[in-house]
Amino acid sequence: MKRFTSAITRLFPVMLAPALLAGCDLYGQDDYAEQYVVESYLVAKHPMPQIRLSTTAPFNETYQFDERAVPGAEVFVHRYDENGVRDRVYEYVEDAHGVYRPLQPIREELVLPRFTYRLDISFPDRNDHRITAETSVPDTFSVREVIRDETFYQSPEQLEFRITRNRTNDRQNYFIYATESLEPLEENLTPFWRDAADDIEELARIRTTIVNEENFDLNPDGTLTLRMPWIGIAFYGKNIISTFSLDDNSYDFFRSQAVQTGGGPGTLSPGEIQNIIYNIDGAIGLFGSMSVLDIEVNVLRPPSP
Repeated sequence: MKRFTSAITRLFPVMLAPALLAGCDLYGQDDYAEQYVVESYLVAKHPMPQIRLSTTAPFNETYQFDERAVPGAEVFVHRYDENGVRDRVYEYVEDAHGVYRPLQPIREELVLPRFTYRLDISFPDRNDHRITAETSVPDTFSVREVIRDETFYQSPEQLEFRITRNRTNDRQNYFIYATESLEPLEENLTPFWRDAADDIEELARIRTTIVNEENFDLNPDGTLTLRMPWIGIAFYGKNIISTFSLDDNSYDFFRSQAVQTGGGPGTLSPGEIQNIIYNIDGAIGLFGSMSVLDIEVNVLRPPSP
């Protein structure tokens, strides 16, 4: 579980930053209106997650969760099976200021793949406001064959695996990679990141852009061949590659966030940049889900001339 928590931290290091900026309206700060912010990620075959609830900060103020946390909310998550039948209701309690967790003993129940989870937040002192959202959890996937889990850095023979193809709402799958070095020492930095990075600590949070199934080789048996791009490797030695399969909410959030933060098409003028897509009624933020596959690899230093 420690490894999974680390992967989530790497994948969502600044999740709130673009959300809060968008809440302030980047192109009209004078029209700022405070909004609720939800942050929660359900992961298949992992325990039910916490839900963080806060409010946005004005554009000229620094956001601090503890200062913006919202206490006293009534939080429920309803679970629906693949046939749309509700079979479970999770009641959440405030575990810390603005942080809500399921009641014991259901706190350790695992998130089920292919099930739908609906969030419902209300406020005893605000009968006129409700926050709702839902996410359908992507199916799990696994390694069918390890083709190459050890190779020289920037070798034409990339780190390569054959994985099962999971099912996600009858659409193609979208993935994000995250990497974690098990030996994050300065002397282990790869040349590119040694020149490009100012802070070794930040390199533990590397993730690649969204890729879809068209970036993989579809094999005759229905499996997908995954090749790890070298840009995602910051350290020589042992690394954990985490591959996340995204639900619709996470996919919409990341692809629209990329445009807002300069990672999208360069042909859009500022007035044409789309808002970040949240898929939450009554708030901004992310109530999303994913499945994850961790693979340990070993990246060797290139042989000396």
